[in-house]
Amino acid sequence: MKRKWIGTQIVLNNIPNNYLRKNDNLKRKLAKAKGSLNLDALLVWADINKRNLDLIKEICTDFKVKTYLWYPILADTPGFKIEQKQAVETFDGLYGYGENGCWDKLGKGEEDFLFLCPNDEQNVRQIFNQYQNKIVESGFDGVFLDRIRFPSPSNGFETLFSCFCKSCLDKFYINYNEDLENYRNQTKTIFERFKTIDVNYLQTCQSFSDIIIRDSLKKFFDFRKQNIYQVLKMFADKARQMGKLVGIDLFAPSLAPLVSQDYRLFAKTCDWIKPMIYCHTLSPAGFPLELYCLLKAILDINPDLDEEQLIQAVSRLIDVDLPTLLNDLLKDGVSERIICGEMQKIKELNLPEKVNIYVGLEAVQMPGVCHINKSILKKYLKSVIIEEDIKGILLSWNLLKIPDENLKFIGDFLLKRL
Repeated sequence: MKRKWIGTQIVLNNIPNNYLRKNDNLKRKLAKAKGSLNLDALLVWADINKRNLDLIKEICTDFKVKTYLWYPILADTPGFKIEQKQAVETFDGLYGYGENGCWDKLGKGEEDFLFLCPNDEQNVRQIFNQYQNKIVESGFDGVFLDRIRFPSPSNGFETLFSCFCKSCLDKFYINYNEDLENYRNQTKTIFERFKTIDVNYLQTCQSFSDIIIRDSLKKFFDFRKQNIYQVLKMFADKARQMGKLVGIDLFAPSLAPLVSQDYRLFAKTCDWIKPMIYCHTLSPAGFPLELYCLLKAILDINPDLDEEQLIQAVSRLIDVDLPTLLNDLLKDGVSERIICGEMQKIKELNLPEKVNIYVGLEAVQMPGVCHINKSILKKYLKSVIIEEDIKGILLSWNLLKIPDENLKFIGDFLLKRL
């Protein structure tokens, strides 16, 4: 087996400066990652001061580890507070969060997951200017672009049908010579239809995203996809002009169309893609939470639907067995075998060979969010090593929350197969 590239991520925004320097805590953790994994790259969350950026760069240079500025664009951007009224507007006039299926912890932690409309040119430009400055300040080898999407099911069912703000109305008319309000009305009709659908509705779906993206809304969702792409391209092109490598964070292929992430289109902008194939994460982008929130929303809208039949229908669409009850989905997660199915979807896209796939796997232990042990890691890694198209793995999503024993287990497992 050819050696796979290995990276990880780190979040230092709430870590006291004295932790980073006192007794070389950060250096020790990075030395452990380098020694256990022969770490190739470290992705550093952008909310960090110049002093600590310099410290990380110095340590990583000593360890021959490449550094990436991990930059969230349309939500939770450092130095730019997105107010709820600035967030995407749903078809029924809600901002940022929907009413059905919305994750009950949303907005109660460090991250709000309030998404700015990609057509809000004034605010996007302000974020872009800050981003350019941060690239220069960091002096890192590359950038890793995150939150380049519309809201997901965990933001609430209604947010999957956004945005209808004035900027979107104006741009849609310019692009298509058509009134976006017509699609607002069609969206309302589709939403009403969910109140009376039965499981046969899902039998007509060929993919998971077909549940939401119907033919009558194709132009609307193409518009969304292009809007996200244009923002991503602007940020990626700037990094390339500055001689930086570019990685991007994308939802798993089954979920990506719901948030308007198009692998084929986005692959034009980057050197590598990290598909977030999170099987045990109870936070946005994780399969358990996103599936739970969408299915709960559908059941709340239409209480007459049979929960078990609904889950069975979704199991068929994503080609993996799910627990028969929604609450068990949160407790047990999704089978790690889904990695092979999601990678097959990526293969079928025929992405350019120069774009590497570094699959994102959880390795953290965070109470209430994710607890990854050796047993889970073994299942993950078995799936990874049989997939030749996976050129590397990105251990997500905070090195400081990855136990040393997990780092050692991963390193030992991969070393035995070289």
